[in-house]
Amino acid sequence: MNIPYTKKENVIEKIHGHLINDPYRWLENPNSKETKKWIDIQNEHTFSSLKNDNFNVFLDELAKNFKTITFSNPVLVKNRYFYTERQPDENQSVIYMRNGLNGDPIKLVDPNGANKENTVSIDYYSISRSGKYLAYGLSEGGTEMSTLYIKNVDTKEDLTDKIVNCRHSSIRWLPDDSGFFYTRNPRPNTVPKNEEHLHTRVYSHKLGNNPNDDELIFGKDRPKDDMIGLSFSLDGNYLAISVSQKWTQNDIYIFDCKNKKLIPLIIGIDAKFSLWFALEKALILTNYKANNYRVLSTSLDNLFAPIEEWEEIIPEKDCLLEHISITKEKIITQYLKNACSKVIIFDYLGNEKGEIPLPPYSSTAGISTNREENEFFYSVSSFTFPKIIYRYNPISDKYTEYRRIDNPINPDNYVIKQEWLKSKDNTKIPIFIFHKKNVLKNGLNPTILYGYGGFASVETPYFYRNWVPWIERGGILAIPNIRGGAEFGSTWHTQAIKENKQKSFDDFIAAAEFLIDQKYTSNNHLGIIGGSNGGLLVTVVAVQKPDLFKAVCSIVPLTDMVRFPKFGMAIRWVHEYGNPEIKEELKNILEWSPYHNIKENFEYPNFLFTTGLKDSRVDPLHARKMTAILQSANKKNNVLIFTEIEAGHGTGKPISKIVEKQAFVLSFFAKYLDLKK
Repeated sequence: MNIPYTKKENVIEKIHGHLINDPYRWLENPNSKETKKWIDIQNEHTFSSLKNDNFNVFLDELAKNFKTITFSNPVLVKNRYFYTERQPDENQSVIYMRNGLNGDPIKLVDPNGANKENTVSIDYYSISRSGKYLAYGLSEGGTEMSTLYIKNVDTKEDLTDKIVNCRHSSIRWLPDDSGFFYTRNPRPNTVPKNEEHLHTRVYSHKLGNNPNDDELIFGKDRPKDDMIGLSFSLDGNYLAISVSQKWTQNDIYIFDCKNKKLIPLIIGIDAKFSLWFALEKALILTNYKANNYRVLSTSLDNLFAPIEEWEEIIPEKDCLLEHISITKEKIITQYLKNACSKVIIFDYLGNEKGEIPLPPYSSTAGISTNREENEFFYSVSSFTFPKIIYRYNPISDKYTEYRRIDNPINPDNYVIKQEWLKSKDNTKIPIFIFHKKNVLKNGLNPTILYGYGGFASVETPYFYRNWVPWIERGGILAIPNIRGGAEFGSTWHTQAIKENKQKSFDDFIAAAEFLIDQKYTSNNHLGIIGGSNGGLLVTVVAVQKPDLFKAVCSIVPLTDMVRFPKFGMAIRWVHEYGNPEIKEELKNILEWSPYHNIKENFEYPNFLFTTGLKDSRVDPLHARKMTAILQSANKKNNVLIFTEIEAGHGTGKPISKIVEKQAFVLSFFAKYLDLKK
């Protein structure tokens, strides 16, 4: 095995009494000639290892499977239906509008062909109250640092307004369409390097005005790691500003638009609060005194009453209330029951009005509502079928299928199971297992175990189009609901953060051992995959239990957990992992940080790291450094890295790049797990 050479440097730091060895720190600099040459050499090594006959077969199959029309739920505004759609030969989604439900589609924003690589993408859009204007964000190369544009829907022309550095901006239009409140990041070169994606603030913009003159509403002298979301009352009087640094707690301020006054509403309570404005009421979805969340309500006249005086209209249930959506007359609640969706309708008094029927082992893939309308759309997907959109007709009071995405497989040929296992501390963990009906439990099946387990994210049934070639060849796909997620409420998340982060890893290891014990697979046929926090997860467990897995795919991962807060927006994650600048928390982190737990003369599984050079969430230095240190340790098993030059964390990636990367992933697992051809 011809492993590319990577130089080591004697970089040792003493931090809180710990000697920290960092021999590949030089790979942190993406602009050095040495790093660029290293990336090119490593990519060539990966290409020579994986660009084989299997790669070309997978590439062709994936290209065919992705050659389909995909679309979002329509959003209704004043009899205009807005949605995104991608045609079979397009790399990026396009924003369309129809006048009336059955009107002809009118193309509004098409980023395809905006550059040679087709990496310009739509990050978000927001429709004005009358439906006349469309605000939308475009970014390039996966950076997610959008420029915000405004389009006149009637003329299809962009206004002169153009606002830079609006990363995933939260936009709330004024009732008369004269402007909007929005969030934006600092202007270029106004903050230290690596902080461009932080320092989020709230501004007010009037159409036609110079954005440089926009009024600052909120954010001055605030912590740089603020995460901000906005909601707005229909009468235009109150702007709610949700702000947090943690993933387990947030504050809410109200900006009184008439009196230009900022009023604290919920401050310093250790819980999550999400505020919605309905026609005459305000609603709060919260886990305050409710692990599985509940809904509180008050009149707008009583908006500033203490939270204890708000009326509980939807009490906590025995399963997670994941989200609510509101229409003119209804509250649509999305629950998770054993990680599968359940949708219940309530009125504004909290009376239950019925349940939307959903297939077994399925999840909602989005509910689009307008608080001034009764009509709404919802979509459903599962392991065996891609998204199906349904429409609620308020006149007939019926749910009917509106549109579905083509399914490349026959659901009748597949099996979905949900089984339960015990983790190291005897906590019961559910796991979804998906495969063809003819698969036998003989311990020989190539199996992919996928995990995330962080930031209160939930893993629910979903159609994995990119894994169809794997499943079709008799492979198994398994997804456990490990702690660190929130499938079973707030405590499911907090049980596996900071000093308890190891519980996420223990749960995932237990899931792997379960699959082997139950004869689904064996150590030599088991591969694991995860992205971002999930990339950290699979890297950690492979370092802790190297004999348990044959192959590991770590996508845009964190790996150097001593230095992670120093790069980009990662300072926001110290409340999840711990802060390495705090002595006791560094001690905890060093127990599991994968980069710092590699042993010399020890063999680790085969690895494939993938990363994007323009990743603004997780710096690609993590994948580079981890690749280098594993290559220095392994003598037999292969360690590969694929760096995409015109890509970021994953958002906005063109279909051509999605297909190429997945062909590498499938080729990697097929090679080492003995997948049938």
